[in-house]
Amino acid sequence: MSGLTSKTLTTPKALGASAAALAVVIAGAGAGTAAASTARTAAAAAATVYYLDSVAGNDAAAGTSAATAWKTLAKASAAPLEPGSKLLLKRGGSWSGQLALSRSGTADAPIVVDAYGTGAAPIVMGDDEACVDLAGSHIEVYNLQVGVNRDAGRCSWAGIKVGGDDNVVERNLITGAAAGVYIETSARYTAVTNNDFVDNNHMSTLTPKEVNANDDSGAFAMLVQGDDANIGWNTISGSVAFSYDYGFDGAAVEIFMGSRNRVHHNLAFDVDTFTELGTSRNDDGTSNDPDGTSGNVFEYNGIYGPRSRSGLVTRGPVHDDGRIETNGPVFGTVFRNNAMNLPNADSEGVVCDAGCTNAHLTLSQNIVSAAKKIAYADPAFTAHDHNVFHGGQFQMSAGTANVRKDPKFDPNRPLHLLSTSPAIGLGVTKFNDVDLDGVKVGQDGRIEAGAYEYVAAP
Repeated sequence: MSGLTSKTLTTPKALGASAAALAVVIAGAGAGTAAASTARTAAAAAATVYYLDSVAGNDAAAGTSAATAWKTLAKASAAPLEPGSKLLLKRGGSWSGQLALSRSGTADAPIVVDAYGTGAAPIVMGDDEACVDLAGSHIEVYNLQVGVNRDAGRCSWAGIKVGGDDNVVERNLITGAAAGVYIETSARYTAVTNNDFVDNNHMSTLTPKEVNANDDSGAFAMLVQGDDANIGWNTISGSVAFSYDYGFDGAAVEIFMGSRNRVHHNLAFDVDTFTELGTSRNDDGTSNDPDGTSGNVFEYNGIYGPRSRSGLVTRGPVHDDGRIETNGPVFGTVFRNNAMNLPNADSEGVVCDAGCTNAHLTLSQNIVSAAKKIAYADPAFTAHDHNVFHGGQFQMSAGTANVRKDPKFDPNRPLHLLSTSPAIGLGVTKFNDVDLDGVKVGQDGRIEAGAYEYVAAP
């Protein structure tokens, strides 16, 4: 991205998986009490279950059993879903168009979209805006394949678009989109957990430099404009694409105008950038983001691969020459216990420019290994401690208790540590109960820097 420092972010087009994930779920996306669970079970039992079969279905049928399944997404989108209803898509089937869900469930009785039968996950593909549109609230989507990674049948903008509150996207394969999951500004408390994001490498805007030298956009696994999301335990690969403006572009988790999102325990391979954060201002400094962009937390994420070029890009309010940073300032970003290994010759691990200070970023207990530039921040930024830094140029203050050494990654287990790693025991604060493998943090009395506690190879 144009040196990974000056890309303009442009406004785009208008649960519980595991015990470890539940331990860190934020308000609005977590498990309820025993009483609430009982109420949810009762509501779900009373609600209608609808079935969709792309081969043998019939929209004139009742749709309430596998034998009377409907056929089309249009029929399913018009279903009279109510709290506790289920919409089940037959495995092995595929549909082209949009599944649009505008009705809402409740906390005790969400609307559930899932698969039934045996075989491959049902495929929803081929819409220019969003293959799955969650405009309602308290909707949970499981076990689908959303999109295909080819022009014919691609979800051209978003795989799944989330506009309502308290929605769950879990255990899906999402592929081929410009934004695999797009969380709109209206959405709060979205949970995106335990999904596979593969080759969301489509560019929604791709224009030659002579037309516009700073407008290319796309190749996001997740684009987050909403607030208070829980994004965890996903695997992400291939979010990188050619760009006229930046050489390559893309991100695992792009946050633009979103606040208080928690991004944790994700493993990203060959993504151009793991995360870039920005807000929206005009050249005169007036804001298009009334509540600002702040308080996003990243912990226990892993980033690696030969095509990955950056771990974190964020910014302050104004450049050294006095120019307004129109995508800044971004406040209160916390980046802790992440590990990145970026051998790409153009890689820059952490970048915080345009007047970056301690109000904008905190770095703790990370491992940052990058070939070209380990880290860059303005001189006023000093809030970094107990990190392992390794690689090329280091343009950042000394910080506190950081180590400039080879992190000694295990060549057979990406981002895991060898017994000689300086990251072992470097940490001083337990930020989470478990690491990226689900291993208890500090179980041997030590806390490691990076995303993995040291465990000897089997």
